[in-house]
Amino acid sequence: MSTLQKFYSRCLRRAASKRFVLLSIVVAIALFISTTQIFNAKNTVSAQDASPDIVLAKKIGKEIIAACPVVSDAKNLAAFNSCADKLAKLKILRDTMNVPFLWGTQNKVGNYNLQDHQKTEFDPLVWRRIYLSTFMFKGEPKIEQINNLIVIHLPTQFRNQLDIGDFPYPFWHSSKKWNSYQQTTELLFFLEQKKLIGSLRSAVVDPKRPKIDHAWDGKWVWNDATGKKQPYVTLYTHLFSPSNPHVAKVDAAYRALEVKLRENACVVCHSPDNAAKQNPILILNYPNQALTLRHETVRQIKEKRMPPPAGIANEQERQQLIELAQTFAQAGDLALAYEGEKITSGKN
Repeated sequence: MSTLQKFYSRCLRRAASKRFVLLSIVVAIALFISTTQIFNAKNTVSAQDASPDIVLAKKIGKEIIAACPVVSDAKNLAAFNSCADKLAKLKILRDTMNVPFLWGTQNKVGNYNLQDHQKTEFDPLVWRRIYLSTFMFKGEPKIEQINNLIVIHLPTQFRNQLDIGDFPYPFWHSSKKWNSYQQTTELLFFLEQKKLIGSLRSAVVDPKRPKIDHAWDGKWVWNDATGKKQPYVTLYTHLFSPSNPHVAKVDAAYRALEVKLRENACVVCHSPDNAAKQNPILILNYPNQALTLRHETVRQIKEKRMPPPAGIANEQERQQLIELAQTFAQAGDLALAYEGEKITSGKN
C-alpha cells in the first residue's frame, strides 16, 4: 500500500471513530431527555394525584360508596334505611356540601357546566338523606379534573323497587325523569374550591336496566291505607333525629305557613312539575324541601316579589305571612343546627 493510501485509510478510521463517538453522544443525550420527560410526566401525575383537591375528591367518592354499597335486592328496606342514616351523618359530606346544593340531570354526555342543566336547589341534609339514599354504589370513584373543577364519577344503581312512599316525590309524573333515575349508570359530583356544589344523574344510561312502571295519579301527597301521610320521607320525623327537640315546632310552623302559601298560590310555582319554568327549581309543597327556601321566602314576601308579579296586595295578609315565614325559618335553623348542619340566613 502506498504512503498516500495509508494516510487516507488512517483519516477514514479516525472519521469513523469520531462519527461513532458523536453518535454515541447524541444517543446518550436523547436517552437522557426521554428519561427526564418520562420522569417529569410521572411526577406530574403523582403531583396531581397527591393534590389536596384530588385526595379530597377520592375520599368523598369512597366514603359514599362504603355508606351505600350495592345489594342484590333493590327493595331491601333495611339497606335503604342504613344508607340514609349513614349519609345523614357522613361528616365529609356535611363539611363539603355547599348551601344550597344543586341536583339535576346531565343533558349531554361530557357537559360538566352546571349552569347548562335543569336543576333543583336543596338543603344539603335533605338531599343526601332523602335523594342520595335512593342510589347504591359500587366499584371505585373515577376522578376527572377540568381546569378548577373536579368531577367525581360514581358507578351507581337506583333502588327502583322501593315502595312509592320511599321516594322523595312521584318521579314518574315525568317518564323522562323517572327513566333517568332508573337507567343512569353513574352520579357526577362537582367539587370546586373544596366545596361540593352539586350533582347530576349522568347522561350515560343503560336502557337494558330493569324498569319499574308506576302510574301517575296527579297527587303529590296522599294518605296510605293506614292513614299515614305519604311520601313519609318528606316529613320532619324522617329527616331529623328522634332526639331532635325542635321537630314538633318546625312541623307546626311549616303547616301554618303552607296553608297561607297555598291560599296565595305560591305553591303553584314551587312544585316539582315546575309550572313556572324555574331553573333552578325551588320547592315548597313538601316540608323537608321547604327548608331550602326558609330565609328566601321571608325576603321575597318582604320585597313583594312573592307571589309574582307584585306580591300580596293586602298589607295585613302580607304581614301575617311574613311572621309565619320568619317563625318557620327560625324553627328550621334550630332543627338543622341540632343535627350539626351549616346554617345560612342570607339569600340562597
